[in-house]
Amino acid sequence: MKRYFCLILTAFLCVYNPSVSLGGSISSFPSSLDLEQCLSIAKTHHPDIKKALAEINVADSQVEQVLSQERPGLDFSSSYSRQDASGTQRDHAYSSNLNLSQLISDSGKTALKKKVAQIGREGSEQKARTTEEQVVYDVKNAYFDALEAQKKLDVAEETLRLYTLLREQAQAFYDVGSVSKYDVTTAEVEESKAELEVAKAQTVIKTAITTLNNAMGLSNAPTYTLEDIEEEASLALSLNDVQTMALKRRPDLLASDSSLLAAQKNLKLTAKENSPEIKASGKYSFGGERFSGEEDWSVGVSLQFPILDGGLEAAKIEQAKSEIVISEAENEAIRLEIYKEVEQAYLEFTDSHHVLAVALQTVKQAEENLDIAQNRYKVGVGSPIEVADATEKYKEAKLGYWSALYSHRRALAALEKAVGGSWE
Repeated sequence: MKRYFCLILTAFLCVYNPSVSLGGSISSFPSSLDLEQCLSIAKTHHPDIKKALAEINVADSQVEQVLSQERPGLDFSSSYSRQDASGTQRDHAYSSNLNLSQLISDSGKTALKKKVAQIGREGSEQKARTTEEQVVYDVKNAYFDALEAQKKLDVAEETLRLYTLLREQAQAFYDVGSVSKYDVTTAEVEESKAELEVAKAQTVIKTAITTLNNAMGLSNAPTYTLEDIEEEASLALSLNDVQTMALKRRPDLLASDSSLLAAQKNLKLTAKENSPEIKASGKYSFGGERFSGEEDWSVGVSLQFPILDGGLEAAKIEQAKSEIVISEAENEAIRLEIYKEVEQAYLEFTDSHHVLAVALQTVKQAEENLDIAQNRYKVGVGSPIEVADATEKYKEAKLGYWSALYSHRRALAALEKAVGGSWE
């Protein structure tokens, strides 16, 4: 069963910021949000995701910078000078040069640089996915926290109604002389305590909404409602299935795989650092006393390679080898962490089904016990303390059930994050 309830954002009734809207104006912001819409807003507006996407653009630029080394280079320069020799005699000099260069061979160094840059780009994509999965997880947690906060308010308001009813019954019995003033004052005390619980629950909702807005990347937001989720989730996968899925999908592991591959390619690149380079060049120049005076041109091929580097290349190779060992260790550590996270999340989610079933049964028992206590008081054989005790147990049972339900939903969100995203 799904129903809509309003979570009033009284803390945010300030000037609306168009930068957080879906369509650039307040009229385009939905009056009601479900979980998927909250996730969509977060993916569009959260600064961490914007940063991650910008880092992908940086990686794209780095790839292009490497590719530019394979392309011809062309530059032009021009100068003019004047010299007063003596009296009115003046010498004018013009000079213009057009230079063309092209890498012919560098023993595969540029190709390796290109591969390393492309691997780095793939790693940036996986890091962006890691960031997105964290944002999604935070939004889901905040969303379910907000729903649970609303349920707590519902329970607090229901408890207040029950104590108000008890106080009215006690007052009626006292008016006809069937009970003492003690029954009335006892009910009044419980009613006042219930009013306080309502006020506290309203504050909790405001805090939960603040957290949800922050998780979505919103600093200001208009009033909206949230769609409730009361269904129990299911999972038809074994622990082994989920772990296998995680090893294939976890973006942090895929990013680590890219880092390891880049380190391996970097070792090969380092080993080629002192390899020869062959470049072709051409030059065309003109100038003299007139701008379009004498012309000259030349073409050539150059070969360059270091003979002695003082052991620099050997030291860099050792560094590259150590970086591979570091990447391998980090990769293995991530794999171990994935196994732990997946197993913990899987067990918490599967156990939450039993907790939820017990919580539901407790609510039914507490509700039955409350009915008995209320009926006993109506016929004059019970006491307000007995009703208050049953009311408190009913309240705690309802709170326990809603806590179990949304803990169940948060456990599913944790499992999805551990796997690397929803499998639905």
